[in-house]
Amino acid sequence: MAGPQAGESFTELGYLRGVLARLARPPQNGEAADPLPGGFLAAAGPDAPPLDQERRRRQALLGRMAAVFYIGSGVLGLVTLPLPAPGSDRIATGAVCAAALVAGIVIWHAPWGTWPRRASLVLVPPAFALIALANTFGGSDVHTYGVFLVVAFVWIGLAQPRATSLFMAPLAAAAYTLPLLVLPGDIGAALASAPTTIGVCVLVGEGIAWGMARLELIERALHLERYRTQQLRELEGMKDAFLSAVSHELRTPLTICRGHLDVLDDQAGEHDVRAVKETLVGELDLMGRLVEDLTTLARVGDRLLLKVESLALDEFVSGVVTMAEPILGDRLAVHAETTGATLKADPQRLTQALLNLLQNAARHAQGGGPVRFFVRAEPAGWRFEVADEGGGLPLGEERFVFEPFRTASPRTGRTGLGLAIVQGVARAHGGEAGVMNRAGRGATFWIRIPR
Repeated sequence: MAGPQAGESFTELGYLRGVLARLARPPQNGEAADPLPGGFLAAAGPDAPPLDQERRRRQALLGRMAAVFYIGSGVLGLVTLPLPAPGSDRIATGAVCAAALVAGIVIWHAPWGTWPRRASLVLVPPAFALIALANTFGGSDVHTYGVFLVVAFVWIGLAQPRATSLFMAPLAAAAYTLPLLVLPGDIGAALASAPTTIGVCVLVGEGIAWGMARLELIERALHLERYRTQQLRELEGMKDAFLSAVSHELRTPLTICRGHLDVLDDQAGEHDVRAVKETLVGELDLMGRLVEDLTTLARVGDRLLLKVESLALDEFVSGVVTMAEPILGDRLAVHAETTGATLKADPQRLTQALLNLLQNAARHAQGGGPVRFFVRAEPAGWRFEVADEGGGLPLGEERFVFEPFRTASPRTGRTGLGLAIVQGVARAHGGEAGVMNRAGRGATFWIRIPR
């Protein structure tokens, strides 16, 4: 199909359509689980990534923090090996520290940002086990390795939801007390210190987790506020772009009508009056079509206004072809694979969209060439295609051809809303519309409707 000229179209309306499409998109990547209304996790502007991305980035950072704790603890143990505590096993302690070092390196390279938040809890039991082993072989001071348990609970508080520290407390208590069974000294006194040590660890973890939860709520509120501010700014831009385009489209025929009336002489003959009358009626018809198309475009995306019913696809396609025959005649070639198939759609809206595509192809097919109408079954729906052998679109126009008011010329007698309505119909049905361009050879416009 012949493409619109870039210099003669209204690119601000592309901005309008893009904003509407982005605001209407369904939540993605877990956004539906967010307590804020769906869509508020969308980007609040060009400099604000979605909260889901920020959350994943934070998960990756906390995973690497765990790696640093592992590596740091291992290095600290290896550095202090020359200063052994009484009764320590330096070889076994060195092996435990080396294991912590290796584990830290592996943890550093794990893709924590792509895994669920709870997946990082797998790091806690190995940490407690290494602490218990280091305590077993580290000497007679039973309190030394309680500090490492505190570090572990600091990370739990930062990386996990509230109450996680409470669930981890029994495991930490086992890691603290089991080595006491093989260490020399007063086991009773050592066991008496366990409630205090583990209690402090849980308090630290829960305190940090509470603070992190408050920070996340503040972050969400800030993100929502930024989103709303940006949305208001975009809506203002949409209003200005829409009014600019519509006023231009209405101003031109009004100017033509006024100009013809101004130059019409009081003594004009019947022929001149008839010519002016025909011009005025034509321009008024154009304005009427523009208003009607604007109304359709405004309402077509509202799913509540669709009258969806189960259609026998054979009959539906036959009806569309019958209505297209006055436009295309024997130029229309139909290729339909619809035997016995059904489709749930609004027959009036879908017919309107398909006729828009067929009329567009009829205008642009070179030399009265054929226009092919395909109906193809897909796993998730039905795909309607209209292909011609016209000149195709200029390279790059594929991105803008569905924008409102994009026409090859401002004075073609068309409103430039036909393809925008096509896309609106498709999206209202939960589908999509697009174009496969063959520059210089033709184009294929398609609509995909879910089953």
